[in-house]
Amino acid sequence: MNVTSTGNVTTAVTTNVTFDATSRRRGACPSLPAPMQTGDGLLARLQPLRPLALEQLAGLAELARERGNGIVEVTARGKLQLRGLTPAGAALLPEAVHALGIEVPQGFSAETSALAGLDPAEIFDPRPLARTISEAAAGLALAPKVSVTVDGGGALHLAALKADIAVVAVYDNRCRIALGGTTAGEIAAEQAAGAVLILLQHLAVAGKTARMADLVTAGGVEALAREAGLIPPAPPAPRPAAEPVGLHRLNDGSVALGLGLAYGQVEAEALQGLAEAARAAGARHIEPAAGRALLVVGLPREAAKALQSQAEMLGFIVDPADPRRRIFACAGAPACASARIDTHALAAVLAPHLSGAEVHISGCPKGCAHPAPARLTIVGLDEGAGLVVEGTPRSLPARIVPAARLAVAAREFLQKGEI
Repeated sequence: MNVTSTGNVTTAVTTNVTFDATSRRRGACPSLPAPMQTGDGLLARLQPLRPLALEQLAGLAELARERGNGIVEVTARGKLQLRGLTPAGAALLPEAVHALGIEVPQGFSAETSALAGLDPAEIFDPRPLARTISEAAAGLALAPKVSVTVDGGGALHLAALKADIAVVAVYDNRCRIALGGTTAGEIAAEQAAGAVLILLQHLAVAGKTARMADLVTAGGVEALAREAGLIPPAPPAPRPAAEPVGLHRLNDGSVALGLGLAYGQVEAEALQGLAEAARAAGARHIEPAAGRALLVVGLPREAAKALQSQAEMLGFIVDPADPRRRIFACAGAPACASARIDTHALAAVLAPHLSGAEVHISGCPKGCAHPAPARLTIVGLDEGAGLVVEGTPRSLPARIVPAARLAVAAREFLQKGEI
């Protein structure tokens, strides 16, 4: 692979993509130069460094159709994935993405909200702090899934994302820092980058598989907080849940239209249709958002409402109360060779019966769509399907049912709360 770097940006022209055993492990992350083997081919993930121009989004959709099976995903963390790639298609993908003018981060990259710098509720723009942290951490040897989130305190916040280190703007230009989900302390915003770097250095010293939750368990959060110069935090103020789907007012007077992807997936044709409709509506760009959504940014309010109707006809979710927002489903059979059940067909049957509970439908025990526990997890097995209560696809099922009885058994649980 030939790589040229500027700052923390990589523009790569790759002709020799490698597929090794590490890309198959649960702890590894797929990328453009190192896709992951899945049941329906190779999976490539990219995190655009900047918002996508409408022609770039349409171009990615075309690449998904040409190089893969035409399915594009937005992950829970707001990253893009192209599915069903062949080895030949995957090898050509980095060069094709580069040709579209899409830049991706090199190495470690701190995460910010999709509306960072545009959200009028933000205490400060988190992007400069995130860039500083990313550049400072570039030389550290960290576990593949180590993550840092930098949250400016806006309405579309990142509180739902798991992070090794979470930095949140709170008040008076101060930041609260949490480690592996445990609040550690506060620090002035101008000192936050140095504190995060100290904490990341601790992770690097602990080894290439170390995660912050491990360090907190081993040595306690107080010791880490002292090392980083944090002071005890004030009690956190409650924050409403961040919901990307819907209309969001921006600080320049325009709005962003948030659209959900049913089960985190969209067909290339629908994505190209959205790009064309957004262009006609006068949108500036499109941004993948945490929560398996896309934000169409820079719309006049009336144009946003008209585009909302068009997007719904294309299959996007426009209502945050849509029950499909509470179902996590992988590609499933027949798209994925590893899957034992048709996850999307089952999701369509169960959606009308949801009453607030989250349901995870996994075609096999790997649990690609949702690694966290759910109220009900349905997992495809050789002998039928397992029903797991408050667990993951790798948990022991409370009951195993034949495929022919699966929909009925799942509906009964959702209605009665009993297996």
